[in-house]
Amino acid sequence: MTRHPLIKTAWVLFAALFLTVQGLSQAHAITNGGVDHSHDGVACDVALVAAEQAVITPPADNPPMVILPSREIGFIAPTSVEYCQFEGRAPPPRGPPLQF
Repeated sequence: MTRHPLIKTAWVLFAALFLTVQGLSQAHAITNGGVDHSHDGVACDVALVAAEQAVITPPADNPPMVILPSREIGFIAPTSVEYCQFEGRAPPPRGPPLQF
């Protein structure tokens, strides 16, 4: 019985740690504004990852729109018999009509 709340607490702490690290990473990236910089002579990992992402991501080009030929569908006049035909039927009654 005590194991279940511990697992929930562990998941909550893991999620809190993950969100905290993500928030600190975003704050660090915003503070430096995407400029290449170093910490104690070592290149910043956040800046390196952002630089790689800029190279990997292709430019957003809009491809030319291709219009495919479509089959011609014959026009059916709304007043014709073919247009007005109804293939269905009403369902059978479920019981006798009520009479008062």
